[in-house]
Amino acid sequence: MPTSSENDQALPLGTRLGDYRLDAIIGHGGFGITYRAFDTQLAKFVAIKEYFPVEFAVRRPDGEVAPRGARFTDDFVWGRERFLDEARALARFRHAHIVPVLRYFEGNGTAYTVMEFEDGRSVAQLLRAPSRRLQPDEVRRLAEGLLSGLRAVHAQGFLHRDIKPSNIIVRHDGVPVLIDFGAARQAMGGRTRTLTSILTPQYAPIEQYALDGKQGPWSDIYSAAAVLHHAVAGSPPPEAASRVGVDPYRPLAVTQADRFDQTLLAAIDRGLAFAPDERPQTIADWSALFGAALPPADDAPTQRLPGAVAAPRLGGVNREHFEPVEDAPLTVRPSSNVGVWVAVVLIGAAAFALWRYQPEIRDLLASALPSSPPVVEVPSRPEVGQQTAIAPPPTSPPVAAPSAPPVAGPPAVPDPSAQKALIDQAQRAASEVRTMLDRADEASKAARAMAGEARIVAARAARSDLENAERLSYDGGASYIGQVTAGKRQGLGVADLANGERQAGDWDADHLSGLGIVRLGDDSRYAGQWRDGESTGLGVREKPGVERTEGNFVAGRLEGFGVRRTLTVPNVVQSGEFHADVLDGPGVEVVGDRERYEGGFRNGRRQGYGQVTAADNRKRAGLWEDGKLVDSTP
Repeated sequence: MPTSSENDQALPLGTRLGDYRLDAIIGHGGFGITYRAFDTQLAKFVAIKEYFPVEFAVRRPDGEVAPRGARFTDDFVWGRERFLDEARALARFRHAHIVPVLRYFEGNGTAYTVMEFEDGRSVAQLLRAPSRRLQPDEVRRLAEGLLSGLRAVHAQGFLHRDIKPSNIIVRHDGVPVLIDFGAARQAMGGRTRTLTSILTPQYAPIEQYALDGKQGPWSDIYSAAAVLHHAVAGSPPPEAASRVGVDPYRPLAVTQADRFDQTLLAAIDRGLAFAPDERPQTIADWSALFGAALPPADDAPTQRLPGAVAAPRLGGVNREHFEPVEDAPLTVRPSSNVGVWVAVVLIGAAAFALWRYQPEIRDLLASALPSSPPVVEVPSRPEVGQQTAIAPPPTSPPVAAPSAPPVAGPPAVPDPSAQKALIDQAQRAASEVRTMLDRADEASKAARAMAGEARIVAARAARSDLENAERLSYDGGASYIGQVTAGKRQGLGVADLANGERQAGDWDADHLSGLGIVRLGDDSRYAGQWRDGESTGLGVREKPGVERTEGNFVAGRLEGFGVRRTLTVPNVVQSGEFHADVLDGPGVEVVGDRERYEGGFRNGRRQGYGQVTAADNRKRAGLWEDGKLVDSTP
C-alpha cells in the first residue's frame, strides 16, 4: 500500500461508506484517491474512487472535502458534477477491456465511483521489473486489449484522455483493462488552468497542452502508442512539448527492428506522429496498420445497460452516515446453513489473502532497507554567447536506512523512563513535521502547475508560425530560432546547442527569463520559472526514470519547501524544507511501501529524534545521528 505524504488527505482505513469498508489505498493522483474496499453486502472487494482535486480541495478533520477557499468553490462544484457525469456514462456499458462501474454516489461533500476491483498488476508495475520492457507476445496482447477497449469507448462517444501505464491493469489471466477515465479532468482543463499539470507529459499528445487544443480519437491513439513504445523499448517516447521544431523521436522500426515485427513497430510509430492530422484518425484506421501483426481481435461489443440518456444516480449507499470503524464484521441474517457458508467464505478469503499478498509478506520479513537516492547531477556545459544555466546540485550524502542496534548476549531490560522520554521526543518531532508537511505539499503542487505552464510556453515558442521569428547562429554549431530585439534574444524562442541541449521559452536580453524548459543532452531537464538565465522560482527538475524534484529553486538548486523522489524501485520520497538541494530540518522520508520516517534531518540524512511507521502501521520511536539509528523503542 502506498505510504507517501500525498496519502495524508485520504480517509482513514476502516472508514465505512454505506455498505463499503475501506481497507487500502491503491492509487492517488491530481484528481482523486482510489481505495480498495470490502462490500459488506456482497462479500467482495471493489475499488472506490473519491473526487479529490488536490490543487483546490482539502479534507477537514471531520472527513468532509471542501474547496481550499471561496475562490475555488465554483471550480470544485463544477468539477464534481463532471466527475459524476463521467461515472454515470461509464456505468451504462460493459466491455472486457474497460473497468466496470458499479455505482456512484455523493457524500462527505464530494463524490465517489464504485468499480470492480481488477486484481492484477498495472503495466507501470510490470515495466518497473528488472527487464523494464515486455516480451513480444505480451506487447501484442496489450495492443489487442487497447485497440478493443478504445474502439468500444470511442463508439459510445467518449475519449479516455489519460492513457498511461498506471491506468492499465493486467489481470492474472493476462487480460489488460483500462481504468481511470479522464473526462472530468479534461473538462476542468477547459475551465481553468489550475489543472494543467494533471496530464502525464510522456504519454500526452501536444494538443492536450493547449487549453483550446482539439482532441479526438487520435489523441487517445497517441497515448496508447506511447504506452506500447514504453513496453517495447523500456522507456516512453520524448515529451510532446520537446518535439516541437527539431523532433528527437527515433522510430521503433529502426531501434527495435531486431526484436519485433516491422509492421507492429511501424503502426506504433504512426500512432506517435507529432501532428494530430498525421496520426490515424480512428481506431479502425490504426487497427488496419497493424495488419497481420495482431491476430483478429475477439471483440466483445460494449454491452450498454438499459436506461435513458439521463439515467438516475444509483442508490444502495447511505449518503448521509459516514463513520470510522475499527472492524465492521459482516452481519448475516438467520437462514439455513448460514454458519457453514460463512465459514467457507472466511476460509476462502483467508487462503486468497495468503496467496495474493505473498510478495508483500516476504517484503515485510526482509531485514534490509534501501538507502535514499542520490541527487540528479546536472553537468556543466559550454556557453554559447550568454546561455541559460541549470546549476549542478551537489551530491548529497545517502540517507542510511534505520537498522536495529546489534544484540550481544541476553537483551538488556529497557529503562521505562528512558523509553518514555524517547517516545515523547520522537512524537514531538513527528508532530512538528506534520505542521510543515502541508507547506511542502503546497510547494510541490504549485511547482507541478508551474512546470505545466512552462511546457505550454515552450510549445508556443517552438511553433513554426511564430510571429517575427528570426534565426541566429553561433560558433560551435548552436542556433536560435525565435523573436529578437536589437540582435538579442527577446520574447519567445528556442535555442539548440551542439551538445544536444535545448532551451525553449521566454527570453529577455539574451537570457531565459519567465517560463521555459531546458533539456540537457543526457535528458535531464528543468521546467518552470527562470530569472536571468538561471532556474529560479517554482519548477520541476527531473531525470526521467531516475529522479524528480518539485518546489522552489534558486540558481538551479532546491531552496525552501519541496519534494524530491526517486523514480526507481523502491521509490524514496523526501518532503520538507531544503537548503542547497538537501533536506535540512524537520521532514518526511518514505521508503517504498515499507516505512515512513517523520523527524529531523541534517545534510540530507536522518538526524535527531524521529518516528518510523512500518507497512503494518506499527510505530517505533528512535534517535538518529548522521543517518544511523543509535537508540530506539522495541
